[in-house]
Amino acid sequence: MSGCGLRTGSSPDTLNVLSLGDPFFYAVQSLLPEFEAQTGIKVSLEGPDYDTLNARATNSFLTGQTDIDVISPDSMWLSRFAENEWLLDLTDLVRRDAAEVDVADFVPSTLYSLSEWRGGLYTLPVAAYTSAVLYRPSVFAALGLQPPPSVPDAGWTWDEYLRCVRAIDGTDVAGTRMHGTVVCGSGPQPVTHMYSQVAASKGARWFRRFPADTPWDFTPQFAGEQSVASLQFWKDLFACSPPEAINYLWFDAGTAFGAGNVGIFYHWTAYAYLVQRTEYMGEVESAVVDDYALGVLPVQPGQQQVGNIGGYAFGIGARSEKQEQAWTFIKWATSKETQRKMALLPMRQFADFARSSLYDDDELVAAYPYLPAQLAAMQQGDGKQVRPPVQNYTTLETQIGRELNRMLGSDVPARETADAIQRAAEQIMTDEQFVPFSGSSYADTQQAMQDRLVALSA
Repeated sequence: MSGCGLRTGSSPDTLNVLSLGDPFFYAVQSLLPEFEAQTGIKVSLEGPDYDTLNARATNSFLTGQTDIDVISPDSMWLSRFAENEWLLDLTDLVRRDAAEVDVADFVPSTLYSLSEWRGGLYTLPVAAYTSAVLYRPSVFAALGLQPPPSVPDAGWTWDEYLRCVRAIDGTDVAGTRMHGTVVCGSGPQPVTHMYSQVAASKGARWFRRFPADTPWDFTPQFAGEQSVASLQFWKDLFACSPPEAINYLWFDAGTAFGAGNVGIFYHWTAYAYLVQRTEYMGEVESAVVDDYALGVLPVQPGQQQVGNIGGYAFGIGARSEKQEQAWTFIKWATSKETQRKMALLPMRQFADFARSSLYDDDELVAAYPYLPAQLAAMQQGDGKQVRPPVQNYTTLETQIGRELNRMLGSDVPARETADAIQRAAEQIMTDEQFVPFSGSSYADTQQAMQDRLVALSA
């Protein structure tokens, strides 16, 4: 209900920024006095939870309010926001201020996954996450296991990953009883986010043709053999996780690893620093602060690797009456200089860089030694393949997450779960007129995105 209240307007002297309470929020908040002093622009920065952010934004835009000047929508909402003309297309502003924005410095996969829709550029990334493996070097050494590589390696497969998980699970290492791994089991978002990475790596896809291949065909593909194999693999990982993982949200999985009794898991790269604390954005160091490392995702033989990319990017509300001030804020928040300052705050709780140049910064690499592995994972990313940003993504995610949670909690067979997701997806896509699809298609490829970046940088 808190997301449904209307804001009747905005102060003419204040820029209203609606964001999410992810780590980047706290870093931006810390540096706001500097921005306000430099520009004379006062900022009201709000950080509601995920569902409230969606509800607040949807309600405001649908009712024609002008109270949102800047917003950081989840990347999965971008198509809906863009199709409804709730966000300003930033293309002309980026071209106008090309030297200041330096759009060519962004890792192309981040703009493609977070900011671009049908050729328009609606946001600029402030925090880009991809998927990577975190593991305990001391545990691997004690058990004589080969540690995961920090660069892509054809020999580092999902089967090898599961072998390591099973070799660790149930062992005693330095007096600690170990779990092989940990997963997010709670639905709908956490379990869907984490599971979809395995499925995408193993070649499973949501739809017959989308987004790169045209014409778009949203016929669901959840019951194929690759999906069934992925679901079974997910059940195998859960069997080597703490039983409580059935209810784990994103940070719960990170906290479990940080407690010191989990050998290896994969997650969003933000957890490469979040696992250092016992509480979210807290100050107490975890049990693994000096004993963990980051590796790249495993591969599936015969399948091209595709890593998830998610995160948040700032865009301008189409009805904002302060669009130039909003653009000034976005350029500042996403700039190389500000992002660097965010990373080097005393907390050292931000390293979600979308800019390539920051990965070559010696001081940043010293503070976050895993950055080379993170960049390697980022460069293999394609968020539109792993979790396709169709306009009704949230509806699909709810059904998928519900079935995934049921499979883990009630030990439902993988085939039965795949069939249940397929039936639900078919009904949703038919009812919401995506099947058959009569709308216009767009060949949405990463190469097309890179070509546009070259043009915008000219």
